[in-house]
Amino acid sequence: MVDSAMVKGLPGLDRIAFHNVAELELAAGNGVYLRRIPRSVREQLNERGRFIAGEAGGCELRFVTAAPNIRVTLSLPEADGCVTVFKGGLFHSRHELQAGTIRTLQLSEPPRLAMAARQLLMGTGFAPEVWRICFGRYACVVCGIETFGHPLRPPEEAETPRKRWIAYGSSITNGENSSLPYIGQAARRLAADVLNLGMSGSCQCEREMSDFLAEQQDWSFMTLELGVNMRDHMPADEFRERTGYLLDGLVSRHPEKPVAVITIYPNFANFPASGIADKDIQFNGILRSHVQRLSHPKLSLIEGSRVLDDLSGLSCDLIHPGDDGHIRMGENLARELGGIL
Repeated sequence: MVDSAMVKGLPGLDRIAFHNVAELELAAGNGVYLRRIPRSVREQLNERGRFIAGEAGGCELRFVTAAPNIRVTLSLPEADGCVTVFKGGLFHSRHELQAGTIRTLQLSEPPRLAMAARQLLMGTGFAPEVWRICFGRYACVVCGIETFGHPLRPPEEAETPRKRWIAYGSSITNGENSSLPYIGQAARRLAADVLNLGMSGSCQCEREMSDFLAEQQDWSFMTLELGVNMRDHMPADEFRERTGYLLDGLVSRHPEKPVAVITIYPNFANFPASGIADKDIQFNGILRSHVQRLSHPKLSLIEGSRVLDDLSGLSCDLIHPGDDGHIRMGENLARELGGIL
């Protein structure tokens, strides 16, 4: 839960829901930063992780209003980026923002939504009356929402998916090279609500991050895409210790909740010419051994090759999927998780 006192004096922000936001942080001037991970945890992460954890990728503003016109004022202080808007699970609009400028998005209620029976538009688990302002991989400051006198409220429980999914992993989970990462694609098919804690280039299972994950309470299932960010620099024994600590903590504190470990997705390292093919094999073996060691009914293993089953879905760096790859991975992962759930 975010501290509501942080939004005092910022129009409308005390009457909305902040999704995938662990902490709000006052910005210089006007507005609040959206932080997926609290500062107390961010400052204990690896060098890259400290700023990746402060990005707004996967964060959303959610609200319901009958206002025909809405203004959302925000800024991206550090980097250009795209803000995507949905009504429930339906795409509404995309807005390109320039770094360092305050921008007001002018949003209008789509008149044709009223033509359809509401239930027909709820296949993703989201009600069509829920506005969702979705952010990408950049730091974001939100300044206020204006509904011109119309009531404004956060969504009710029945207006969002019942299943809540925490996804921890690398940039592939975080959403590199895709407008909607495979996690989001799978979530649509599972009617699940994702808390995306992907850590681009910095998913290293530090104890502080593992403890943070284990402390979370409001989730239905969790996926852990592990290994690729530790493969190049971490000894196998340390990888075994870090991943074991994470899994032991989750299983002991949440024995009733499904947790799925995903092995490293196929990538350039699988080719002999890479020189690191043995490291991928070794790390994947460690993940399998943890699942076997714990032998817990709610702990499952998903082979990455069953999710990324077509290398042509990758981009030219042979590690990050493109849009088509993310779609196919989302379909495959939803099928794998469907069997587990």
